[in-house]
Formats: sequence, C-alpha cells, structure tokens
Amino acid sequence: MALEVKSRLTSRQTKYGLNTALYILVALAIVVVVNLIANRFVRQIDLTANQRYTLSPQTAKILSELQHDVEFVYFDRRSGFSNVEDRLAMYPTQSRRVKVTFVDPDREPSKANQYNVRSYGTLVIAAAGRNEQAKAITEEDITNAIIRVIKGGPKKIYFLTGHGERDIASEERVGYSAAKKLLEDSNYAIETLSLLQENPRIPDDCTALIIAGAKNDFLDPEIAAIKDFIVKGGRAFFLVHPMVPPKLTGLLAEFGADAKNTLVVDTSGIGRLFGTDELMPLVVQYENHPITRDMTNVATLFPFSAAVQTSDGGMPGATFQPIARTSDKSWATTEVRSREISFREGRDVQGPLALLGAGTFKSPENADSTTEGRFIVAGSDEFPANAIIGFNGNRDLFLNAVNWLTSDEDLISIRPKEMEDRRVSLDADQMTRLFYLMIAVPVIVVLSGLGVWWKRRG
Repeated sequence: MALEVKSRLTSRQTKYGLNTALYILVALAIVVVVNLIANRFVRQIDLTANQRYTLSPQTAKILSELQHDVEFVYFDRRSGFSNVEDRLAMYPTQSRRVKVTFVDPDREPSKANQYNVRSYGTLVIAAAGRNEQAKAITEEDITNAIIRVIKGGPKKIYFLTGHGERDIASEERVGYSAAKKLLEDSNYAIETLSLLQENPRIPDDCTALIIAGAKNDFLDPEIAAIKDFIVKGGRAFFLVHPMVPPKLTGLLAEFGADAKNTLVVDTSGIGRLFGTDELMPLVVQYENHPITRDMTNVATLFPFSAAVQTSDGGMPGATFQPIARTSDKSWATTEVRSREISFREGRDVQGPLALLGAGTFKSPENADSTTEGRFIVAGSDEFPANAIIGFNGNRDLFLNAVNWLTSDEDLISIRPKEMEDRRVSLDADQMTRLFYLMIAVPVIVVLSGLGVWWKRRG
C-alpha cells in the first residue's frame, strides 16, 4: 500500500498536477498583490470611450479647491441606492472634503423634512450652513449645485435691449435661450435692461452687462452710461457682427478695441460640416489668458464674424488683448455687403485673425486702487446662439468669458460633456450571424479541448 501511494506521488501525472497547482497559486498571489498596490497607489483608470467614469476638469478643479466640507445626501428607497453609487463615489475619491450619505426618506422622514425633500431620487448638496438640490443626477447638475452652495446667492447679469439685440427668451436657432439657461445653471440671475430713458443708468446690482448683436445705433446718453459703468469698475461683454453700429465702434475704440466693419472668410472647409460656407470661421489658436488657458486643442466657431484687433487710439488706462485667432486659411474683407467675396491682394487682410479679445480699464489717477473695469469683445454675436453654442468648445468659451468678467476665475475650465449615445444597431441578418458566432466559438473551444484530451489519453 505504501509503495502504491509513493508510486502515485512520484508519477509524472502527479508532478504535472502539483506544478500546475503551484503555478495557479503563484498567479493568484501576483494578481492579489497587484490589486492591493493599485488600490493603494493608483486611481481608477477609465477605459470607456466617452470617459463616463471620469470627472471633468471643471469638477475636479472645484473639488480640489474646496474650503469647506461638503456633504452629498441622496434620498431614495434602499433598492435605488445602487443606481447612483458608482457616480457619487467619484466625488469623495477626488476630494477628502466630500462625504456621501444615503438616506431612505421612509425610514428617516425627519431628515427628509430637514432638507425639504419631496420625491425619491433627490440629491442634496450641503456645505457651510447652506444646501441646494441638484436638478438631476448628472455631473453637470451636481457640479452646478456645488457651485450654488459654495458661492451663495446668484450674481446678476443684464442683457441690453432696445437696439435689435438677440432675444434671450427665443428658442429659435438664432436665439439665446440656451445661453440664458447655461448662465442660470451656473449661479447667475438673468434680466433684461433698456437704457432708452431720460437719465440712463446701469443698476448697482449689475455684475456684468451683455450687449449681444445690436443692429441699431445707440444714443449719446446710452454710450456715456456704458462708458461710465466700465470706467468705474463695471464689466461688459460686447458681442458684435460685421456691421457694428458706428457709436458702438467708437466706444470700443476708446477702450483700445478695433471692431470696424469687416467680414472674416475661412477657407479651411469647416463650414461645410454645418451645411454652410466659408463664413463660419474656425478658431484654433488661443493666447495666454485666464479665459482661454484650458482651451488647448479645442476648436470654436464664430459664424459671420468681424475681426477684432487692438486700436491705437485707446484712452489712458485701457488695455486690450486679442485672445482667440483663426487659422492661416482665413482673411478679412471690408466688402461686408457684397454678394460675391474674393480675396483682394493688398486690400484684404490675411489671417490668422483675432475674433475674440479681452480688456481692462484702470484709472491712471488711481493706480493703487483695486477697482478694475473689464470688458470682452467677440466678433460674432452668433457663437453663443442656440444652433452654435453646442459646438465643441463654444459653450466653455462663452461661460469662461462670463466667469472672468464676474471675477469667478475659479470656475474657468472645461465643463462636463453630455453622455454620448453609443448604442449598436443591428439588423435581423447581423443578429442571426452574431447568434451563430456566439454558439460556434464555445463549441469549437470545447471540441478542441476534447480532441487534445483524447489524443493524450491514447
């Protein structure tokens, strides 16, 4: 009996079995050690095509700069917690100041009443004695709720009216309703303002004034009110077009910005992707400025745009810097109303051309004062329009510009993108082939294994 046991233990088959078991144990040990090291020193790696499990640069930046502890309180039935656990878990991973709590409002009604929660699936963001409910469980809505909590009450932005400006309530392709919603979601209160009155004055609670696409000229008292607003530290966003009203052109020139009547033509071919022509210039180059510092390798569109340059006649204390330029496959013409546009050597200006610029004003008489007026000039009033603002970087550029105007530089970044619908659609024939393929592969593997086993057994 002992000889038989010894013979079996020293047989070739037993040795192979023991070696195989040893290799398996070593492989498992390596996997466990690597996993422990990865959990300790390496963050989660997101291999999804649309980076579904990676927070956007803006969210990561906001979380890294938190000055107070922030609590996420998610209210739902317990069976619904698993639907959002992975998404909410990304936030405490990014910042130790974030804590996530799951609450069943049926089991803890007092906590639901504390945060005025009335429905399941509600996420409350609480910090520094304030709380906000996220409109939805998406990264953009969660990030906007964090902004509202840490910033407090909204800042007020006025859109000027009375000169044919863009309609912020219009949902048509040329309207500004999408831009308005983006600003409101970013903690800004939006109102309209008319300066067509006996003594025009910009309200004291105006954080920024936006003049979007004025077609008719201004009255002298209006120009004086806007100038006085910027000189005293106000902030203004001028979105112009190739036919800028003369008095508005003169006002911009006083602050060092040249926005004379020109039309930029882009021959790079990007306009064809949108069913248009060369009058949709593409911006691919950005200068070193807080508005555009995160816009590297991000393209923006400026349809029907005027060139924006630096003026030589700016008043003392005013500075203006072009910060976004077209490619070298563009040029500007003064033949704005011409139906047929072609490049004229010696008369038209060859690109790259600036389509967006930012400036400041600080009174030379009070050089030590912290009061600083800020203004932005965009050559196109269509780049934040409903039909265009969703293109690549247009939304980020528009919001970054407003953030800089309102001194919310900490919000300047690349924002969360909408989830892509990457579903695969198969017809009946493709489904049939896929079905048989899924059956054939396992059968082939099993038959191959049986063949090897039978051969070794023989």
